[in-house]
Formats: sequence, C-alpha cells, structure tokens
Amino acid sequence: MFCKDTGVARKRSEASNQASNGKAERMHRTVMNMVRCMIFACGLPLRFCGDAVQYAAYILNRAPTNGNPGRASPLKVLTKQTPQLGKIVVFGSLYTVHRDPINKNFSQRAQQGMIVGIGEEVKGYRVYLPKDKKVVTSQHVRNIETLSKTRNLQMQKLYRDEDESEPEEESGERDSGAADQSSTGKESDTKGRGKGRKMSSNKKKAWRRERHVTRSVARTAGAEMTEAAQQNTTSGNVGSSVLERDPRNYKETMRSRQKIAWLKAIGEELKALESNGVWEVVRLPKNVRVLHTKWVFKTKLDAEGLIERLKARLVACGNEQTFGVNYSVTFAAVIYMTSVKLILALARKWRVPAKHGDVPNAYVKEDKEEDLRIYIRVPQGMKIPEEILKELGVETDTEEALELKKALYGLKQADSGASCCTQSLWNLVSTRASWMCACTTGTQQDAVDVFFEELKSLEIKDLGCAHKFLDMRIEYSDDYGYDLDQEVTIDELLQAYGLEKAHAVRVPIGEDWNAAQDASTELLPANGAAGAATVTTFQSLVGSLLWIARCTRPDIAFAVHKATRRTHAPTVADWKLAQRVLRYFAGTKSLKLRMMGDGGVDRPLDVVGYSDADYAADRANRKSTTEGLVTVDGMAVSWICKKQGGVSLSTMEDEYTAASVVAQELLGVRELLGEMKVSHEVHMRLCVDNQIALEQLGGEQSSGNAKHIDVRIKFVGDYMRHDVLRAEYLETKEMPADVLTKVVNAPRMLELQARIGLH
Repeated sequence: MFCKDTGVARKRSEASNQASNGKAERMHRTVMNMVRCMIFACGLPLRFCGDAVQYAAYILNRAPTNGNPGRASPLKVLTKQTPQLGKIVVFGSLYTVHRDPINKNFSQRAQQGMIVGIGEEVKGYRVYLPKDKKVVTSQHVRNIETLSKTRNLQMQKLYRDEDESEPEEESGERDSGAADQSSTGKESDTKGRGKGRKMSSNKKKAWRRERHVTRSVARTAGAEMTEAAQQNTTSGNVGSSVLERDPRNYKETMRSRQKIAWLKAIGEELKALESNGVWEVVRLPKNVRVLHTKWVFKTKLDAEGLIERLKARLVACGNEQTFGVNYSVTFAAVIYMTSVKLILALARKWRVPAKHGDVPNAYVKEDKEEDLRIYIRVPQGMKIPEEILKELGVETDTEEALELKKALYGLKQADSGASCCTQSLWNLVSTRASWMCACTTGTQQDAVDVFFEELKSLEIKDLGCAHKFLDMRIEYSDDYGYDLDQEVTIDELLQAYGLEKAHAVRVPIGEDWNAAQDASTELLPANGAAGAATVTTFQSLVGSLLWIARCTRPDIAFAVHKATRRTHAPTVADWKLAQRVLRYFAGTKSLKLRMMGDGGVDRPLDVVGYSDADYAADRANRKSTTEGLVTVDGMAVSWICKKQGGVSLSTMEDEYTAASVVAQELLGVRELLGEMKVSHEVHMRLCVDNQIALEQLGGEQSSGNAKHIDVRIKFVGDYMRHDVLRAEYLETKEMPADVLTKVVNAPRMLELQARIGLH
C-alpha cells in the first residue's frame, strides 16, 4: 500500500543470483567473516552466532569507511557526531561482574563470564555467565582481558562437553534464551528462588550430571595446566608453554603457582642488599618523609628464549623524592650502541672472542650522597627480628624504617652513583700498566682473563663468551665472525600485538605510503578499550621498533623514522605503518647482522662512512632526510636516519648536510678508537653519491649556492686538509646507505641487506 500511494515501483531479485545484489552480499560476507573470526577465536559455541552478528554490525557502524568522505564511519555520517569507541572490547573477553546478593548473603559478590555484545536498550555489556548459563546486561564489569590460548582451549572443552551433555531440545531453547535475555533471566530466577520448592527427578538428574561434567572438566583442565607447567619447568620453552605472566606486585606473587620460586628470588635479593650494607634498621624520626618500595618481578630468558631464572628486584619509589631533600644529582652515562658493535668488530679483527660479565646489584656498590638522609619503608616479605625492634624502642609498624647507606634501584641518583663507582674502579685498574696495554690492544686472550680477575672487587660474574647482551643474541664462529639478532624480542613483540601469524610483507614500507599518509587525518584516540589502538599503545610499539632498529636491523630504520614523526599525535596511517613493520618482521625475524670483516689482524682498520640524503622528503615542511652508514673493516657499526633541521634549496645542499653529519659520526668513531689506543688508517673515507657536493667538499671556495651552509663546508674541509678524511664518489646503485634513504622494492631490499651484512 505504501509503494502504491507513493509511486514506488518494487522489484524482486532473482532467486539464487547473488550478483544482482552485490553490495548487500559483500557486506553480508564481511559480517560473516567477522563472526567466524570472533566465534573461533574466543571458543564460544555456535549458538552465540546471533550475538556475534549484532556485535560485528555494531563495530562496522562505527569503523572508518573508505567510501565516505574523510573515511568517516556510517554512524558519523548519519548523526554528524564522532562515535565513542571506548566501550568496544574483544568479543568473548573474560571479565568479572557483580552478582545480585538477594537471598544469597554468603555467596560470592562477583563471578567470571564472557562479553558477547553491548546492550541496545539498557546501558552496559551483554555478558554470558557460564556458571548460570544465561546472558545478562550489566554495567558492573571489571577486569576485562583478552582470552589467552590456554584458556581458549579450556573453554572450548568446557562448552563441547556441555553441548554433548545436553539434549538438542534444551540447546534449541537456550538459543532463543540467549537472544532474549529477559526471558532467560526470569527463567533462571524461577529456578534459583523459592526455598520450599522441589525439583523434579529429571531436573535433579540433569543438574547432578551438569555439576559432574563441570567438575570433571575443571579437574581435567587443572591436570592439563599442571602438566604444561611441568613441561615448562623442564624445557623452559617460554614461547610455547608459559601459563602466566610475571607478577605485577607482591600480592600477585603470593597467589602465583610459582610462589615458592618467587619467594626464593625475593630472599636472594634481600640477602644481596643486606650483604652490601645498603641500609640500616632505625626508628623513623618525626616529620621525615619516608619512601615506599616496590617489588619488580621478571622471568629472565637466555639467548634462545628459554627460562634462565626468576629475578626479583627491590626498587624505591623515586617519584616520591624531592629535589634538595633526598636527591641532588641525577646524571648518568649510558652505553652507546655504536660502542658495543665497535668492540665486537675489534674482537672479530683480533680473533679474540668477546667475553661477557655481569655485576650483581651494580647500583648498590656506590655510597649515596653523605649530606642526604633517605628513609624507606620496610619492604614486603622482609621481617625484622624482635630483639632489634625492642632495642630501637619500636612498638608499631609505622615506627620502623630503613635508612639507606647506599643507593638503591629506583632512586633518582642511583644511575649517577653506579656510573661514578664504575669509573673510579676503571681508573684503579687502568693504573696497572703491566697488562693494561695488552688488554686494550686485545691481541691476547690472557689479557681479557686478567681483566676479569682484576675486577673481583665488583664481584663480577664471568659469563664466558658473549652470547646475549641487551636482548641481542650473539653467535660467534671462526669462519663468519659475529652474528647479532633479536629474534626472541621480535617474537615477543609479534605475540604482544597479535601478529605472530600475520601475512608477511617483503618490504617494511610500501611505495603507496605517501599517498596513504596524505589521505589520513584521523588521529588515534588517547584512551580505549583493552587491545585497542591508542596513543600509548602506538608509543610503546614504536619505542620497541626504535630499539630493534638501533641494535641489529638497519633495514627498518627508514620505515620506523617515518612512523615516529608524530608520536605525540599519531594518525591511523602511522599505526598501520608500525603494524606493517611488524608484518615485515614476521617474515624476516631470523635475519642476522653479520660482522665478518674483510681485514687481516695485522692490517690497519679501514673506517668508511656512506652518506646519502632524500631531498624534500617531508611533504608537510619539505625538509630533507639524512642517512648514513659507518663500517669498520666492512662491518656495520653505526647507521643514521633522521630529518634535517632546515629546508635545503638544492640536492647538493641536502647531500652536503648529510655528509657533514656522517663526518661527525666518523670522527666519533675515530675518537673512541683513539681512547682504545687502536691504530687505524690515517684517512677515514667518506663516500658520497652526489658529484656536485663532492666538488664542494674538495674545493676551498664557497659558491653562492652554498654560502648559507659555509660552516658545514669549513668543518668537513678542515679535516680533509689535515688528512683525517678523504671524500670519494660512489654510484647510487653501489650505495649501501640507500636502504636508509627511500622506499625500495623487494629485489633492491635483498641486495641492500646483503651489502650491509644482513643474512
């Protein structure tokens, strides 16, 4: 009637002809793909497909769409308002929900369930309670977490046994009950209330059978978890069978299945601190601010990713310190990764394997500032003998405290104290010239052993040949030298972001990145649900990528540089680029940075710097990008990829600016080699692929096109005239720094990886 009154002609599609309604069918396929993924990932029975369809539609209505202007979501186009995404969580996430205490005074106030949607008419999440076998809507949802693989398998077994123990008629009735929560709630209330009511014999049997199945599944799951834990203890394979994460605090440790092992680690830490005289038990003076402490727990892994030991560290809450009251100096020297790789390069050249040492409790070796008095609370797990408390006149726990005599982890001045302690001991050792010269040249293995012997005052542990350092796995062979990789770290990163099974890509950044960046203006939200992409999540990811790029993977340096340009306000395109780097890792995580070397023991070191630039690479401000690579005897020890400070007016200018930056890096390597008393070539080569810039480097005059960068010209030219640097031309196709400069295709990427030593 409506069509007749309004003049609308109605036509029906041909039966079994999906092509005639392509848009609807494609959307139906998209929804069903999401439903299958959600159901299979969380392990819920197929009777929850209806809830999964509703939740998939809820997400799609709020997701950015390429078909809309500015990739706006359908809901934003309809309402002209940006939808709130904070309530979106992973379908099937575990949670705890408040229970109604009516007529159940001694029952638990919360129970565990799984989220299966968001309420449409009532505010809150639609949650399934496995114990009560009903779906309810509640706002009192806490502790949402994504279902782990272990729990996933257990839940699947629970539901499978549950389905097998129920008749098909009951399953059909429960299907309708899951879709209509009000009727299910009433039905459940009817069963649970009424003290004088009795169950029928059939219901009693079903109820007992149900409890028997649930208990048997629980016992089976517990046995499986215990067996997995035993296998984990035996093999130590964290990547495949770890069942729980590291405890976040002392209370979680007491509830952990590895409670005894963690308590042993706590005892070892307290014993080490007391043996070093870190504190003294005192009665807390009046009007004195006392610092709290915190336990940090970590499962230490070896180079293969296997469990090595459980480590507990007591740290002070340095955020409670006040400048001038309990700290004054905070500066501390940190290691430069170029120095680490340079030491390995020298070890390879001299054919002397590098040794690895560890200083236990290094931070507590140095006394704190004498004029500062720092008090901390007695840490959890530490008991002070009663006789000491009586001697001090302490009557309550609030009166007992520890006065620090040395720096403790977490204090703002702890880094500075440890650095000063190391420097003073190094000066003490270096005065013994009888063996120090041999140690710095590194041509004798005995000198390295003597060095460890001389540092016994630090109780240094001789860990033998270096095999793991700062999350880098180190392998050595006489034929190929050192191989450095971070495969274990990459695996952990892929698992943390759910991309361990993602389809790998062949290059870390695609040629269409600039177009995607220009089209994307949507910013990542500051807050979001668990597992959602937020600013904090992005910053954590790119921080990890920066560390990997700096240590062993120069092939991702350019992509990571592009992804980290707006860490304070990242866009969706930046997030996708960071994820693409992870997908690139999925296929190349086993790549190793090989430090083989091409020079003999008696030959002087050949230090070469490769300079390149990408002219006006940033489309927003047209600033160029500087890239550089430094090798020692053909072994890559340093690489640079950063945006230039000013806008270059020509390719010659940006190439020259890049050359001056790489020259600074070369001079830094030269200075470090000089401190080691290592002989090297008089000329350090600087390779440039721009002939005009090369002519400017060699000429003494300053042309009009380069007068505004005259200082950089004089800086490089001065070292060239003093025979410190020698500039050379290198064709672009031979330039190894090209991998740091621009987007390259897959064949070129493989070629450049081989040139910089990635195998």
